[in-house]
Amino acid sequence: MQIIDNGTLRKFVDDVDGLHDALLHEAILLHPGYVDSDRRMFGDLDLLDGTLLFQSQSASIAAVKLKLRGISKFHLDLGCDFRLEGEVSNGEVVLYLCGKQRQDRCELRAKEVEYQLLDRGYLGPNYRLTKEELP
Repeated sequence: MQIIDNGTLRKFVDDVDGLHDALLHEAILLHPGYVDSDRRMFGDLDLLDGTLLFQSQSASIAAVKLKLRGISKFHLDLGCDFRLEGEVSNGEVVLYLCGKQRQDRCELRAKEVEYQLLDRGYLGPNYRLTKEELP
């Protein structure tokens, strides 16, 4: 489901219970830029895309996959408990993983964000997104 406004953002926060009792298991950042065989750089100022996988202790939510496109800020301090809050502002989805009062420690900003609730197959120590996301 895509987060397009504050209403869909509130639904997301409710659907994932604010990421309470969740942990970030995987994070993949992909840059669309590249260096060609002649050592020329292309797209170096383009914004990143990313995917995050949160595993949850919740009985009703095994895992949550977040896909972000056009990331303008990716700041994670994993030394605080997740208390997800957010807002849609100025054409960006802003996620404060540790709550808005701690935005200086944990803030994600992207042009587009969508989420997917995943089954129990995404629990455990194995990394799964690498196989899905990378060529």
